[in-house]
Amino acid sequence: MTRTPRLNTFEIWGIIMQARAVAYNVRRKELTEQDLTPEQAGILNILHKGKTKIITPAKIAKEYLREPHTISVILKRMEDKGLIALTKNLARRNMIRVTLTEKGENARTDAFRLDRTSKLFENLSDDEIKTLYSLLTKVMNNSIEALAESASDANRDLSIFHEYDTKLKSEDLP
Repeated sequence: MTRTPRLNTFEIWGIIMQARAVAYNVRRKELTEQDLTPEQAGILNILHKGKTKIITPAKIAKEYLREPHTISVILKRMEDKGLIALTKNLARRNMIRVTLTEKGENARTDAFRLDRTSKLFENLSDDEIKTLYSLLTKVMNNSIEALAESASDANRDLSIFHEYDTKLKSEDLP
């Protein structure tokens, strides 16, 4: 039985990046008509899903997989538009609570009509959509693990690699 050769990682990475760029632009154009960015729409959805919980900028950053300072800038813009309210916790002054306003809830409802964005998936069967979701989730989780490993590697003693390099160089000499 002949097996199809596996695509190399670089080709897979390239198609993921191209698909992400084009899909992002479709979504961005769709939301521009509502004066929203894809990031703002995503945050509105996080707040909608967590209505009964205390949501902080740190929780949003963790769920949205973004740096806290990036989320803070986006939240300030959203507050200026009246989409959210940022409230300081009186007991813990360094903690800010983020809540969805009525205007924000209406914007989230409008943003999730997804007229153009849903066309990206219209020629996929239900099974293909489930498979795509499953595979992309695996790639995302593997990426999160790789990031966590690289953060812990930064604190690792690198002297073993230097010893290996020294040994290699001396063995390569004639």
